[in-house]
Amino acid sequence: MVESQQMHIAFVSRTASNNGVSGWVDPVEGVDPYPAGCLTVALGGSLGSTFVQPKEFYTGQNVAVLKDLKKGKTLSIEEKLLVAMIIRKECESRFVAFGRELNKHIKTDFTVRLPATASNDIDWETLKNISDGVLAKVSFKTSNDISPFSDISKWRRIKINKLFKTEKNGNLPRGKVHSKEELPEGTDFFYVGAKKRDNGIMYRCGYDESLISNGNCVVFICNGQGSVGYTNYIDTDFMASGDLALGYNDNLNKYNALFLVTILDKERFKYSFGRKWGKYLAETEVLIPVQDDGTPNWKYMEDYIKSLPFGDKIKSK
Repeated sequence: MVESQQMHIAFVSRTASNNGVSGWVDPVEGVDPYPAGCLTVALGGSLGSTFVQPKEFYTGQNVAVLKDLKKGKTLSIEEKLLVAMIIRKECESRFVAFGRELNKHIKTDFTVRLPATASNDIDWETLKNISDGVLAKVSFKTSNDISPFSDISKWRRIKINKLFKTEKNGNLPRGKVHSKEELPEGTDFFYVGAKKRDNGIMYRCGYDESLISNGNCVVFICNGQGSVGYTNYIDTDFMASGDLALGYNDNLNKYNALFLVTILDKERFKYSFGRKWGKYLAETEVLIPVQDDGTPNWKYMEDYIKSLPFGDKIKSK
């Protein structure tokens, strides 16, 4: 295998991550890759995950490849992204992996809703206007006034119990809800549990002062099959499951917290439902940027997140 990724070809699988790309492979003799610009749709696994592929690629079983929707009609990248989103949303409501899978329907009765003319043809002009309008609303700016992320010469390993406040027993505080039956009825607050998706939010509940945990908090998932070892950031007051450890620091804000959550999630591979990290959490070390005195460089972490595309869309209180 050559080292330069640019000489490899993307292999698109049924994953919902990394634009569907699960790896990079050498060219296969006698097998032409699909051209750039095609849409890929996962027919199983992460069912319905649909992406526009910017480079040529290979794919395997149970991945559909969609070229231009109509012969002679070439869609812009913006229009393709809109169609990909529509396909994804349609799949979420109509199909399920290991049950009603898309591969039995993709070539027969699978349909999506698109703008239509009076004669029931696709209204290409409206489709373009919608996609152009969406793109205009997500304009962003970035700043390059930040040291390269690859420069980790001033990064050091710091224990989590030195990074966040601990209780007298040396551990991080835990959530206060031990059974969902404790939750009051209502919709005033989020109940956050052992779940990585949706920022850990399980559902809404009412107000009970004795069960409230303060926001501006990094949430560590210490229990729960499939989510142990992950972290989330909660900016507002909430109610937390007892399966969660809560990380507080006076320097924490929306920006550096997102930086930390990304770093902390890299520790996840060490833990599982069989090796829960609750008992190891306080002593776990994470590699983060530090100042000359060895303390966390909170400003660097904040500035780095602000410098990323769409970093200006994160609003602080």
